[in-house]
Amino acid sequence: MDLIKEIIVEAYEPIRKQLSRMPAALEEGLGKISRHIQMGDQYVGIVGDTVVATMRIRLVGKVGVVSRVGIRQSYRGRRIGSMLIEYAENLMIHSNATVIEVEIYGVVEAQLDFYKRLGYKETGRMERLGEEIVVMQKSLVEPDQESEF
Repeated sequence: MDLIKEIIVEAYEPIRKQLSRMPAALEEGLGKISRHIQMGDQYVGIVGDTVVATMRIRLVGKVGVVSRVGIRQSYRGRRIGSMLIEYAENLMIHSNATVIEVEIYGVVEAQLDFYKRLGYKETGRMERLGEEIVVMQKSLVEPDQESEF
């Protein structure tokens, strides 16, 4: 649990200055992280014997929701984030999700670009606690299957 918290703190450090408030992910206690581990929706990325990344994913109806994605600074640029998201997509396909969704801060262009490269499309913007949040989604079903739902 401490490792997950460390990774989240490190991942959010570069963007904290761009935000008007402390991100909720940084205020989350170890108890809540522990509950997500017990529920089975907290995942880690491991290189060798080192935990270097984390993400949370859950199924809400037919929508897979990805959150709390973080990669240690020294491991960025190695496609670890892409592999985590690909794993989340595959997991949600096998859970019968039809779409996968992520919410990101609008001021963080690098995150927007990252998800666009992975095929995510912006589906909306909203304000949450004074911050612009961009909702991005990616369909998990083939176009000909969409008409069956």
